[in-house]
Amino acid sequence: MTRLHALNFFIKLGIAFIIMLAAWFAPDWRFGVLLALVCLLLLWVLKVPGLRGYLKGATLLTGMVIASWMVNLWLQGLSTPQALSIAMAMAARLVTTTAAFYFVMETSSPGSILAAASAARLPPIATLVLSLTFGVIPMLRDDFERIADAQRSRGMEIDDVSLPTKMRFALARGVPLLVQAIRMAHAISFSLTLYGYDLKHKRTTWRQVGLMVEQRLSMKDRADDL
Repeated sequence: MTRLHALNFFIKLGIAFIIMLAAWFAPDWRFGVLLALVCLLLLWVLKVPGLRGYLKGATLLTGMVIASWMVNLWLQGLSTPQALSIAMAMAARLVTTTAAFYFVMETSSPGSILAAASAARLPPIATLVLSLTFGVIPMLRDDFERIADAQRSRGMEIDDVSLPTKMRFALARGVPLLVQAIRMAHAISFSLTLYGYDLKHKRTTWRQVGLMVEQRLSMKDRADDL
């Protein structure tokens, strides 16, 4: 199983896209639900880390999607069986998509992403976007869990309550998570600016290398100048 974890990042990403397309072009909600269950079973068989937390999130996602789509479709005049089939299909698509990319994120380290991007000779901006995207999402998930722990310490228990209560408490995490995501984005952009990252240069280095190499200022050179 660990050999699948060690697959090239772009191969895993391609497989995830194929699974996502199969889910979104599924002809019937039954096929979509079956595909979602197969993906969840594969995550368990492949022993993907953090699966328990993902299943909790997938359960909440399924409940919120079905509830919101049912209300929306009822307001549009659809019958309950029609609304339920459409809502189940949408929930299955989202679960399949998140499961496929969850495998990619949890089995791809930042180093493996950078190595694959370097071997593929991707432009620096594409490498940066890939590494940030697949690196920030796990960090936000950790922040999500810390917010949940803070809620539990204040009496907002989400494990032993009904599904509607879980959904309501889960939505209460959205605002602090959004604030944390904005702060993280600002910190990353500030760090890139601080270290002189510039899209005009093919590579950010400590010294400019062209026809001649610009020497770095050392303590010896400074002493000679004095």
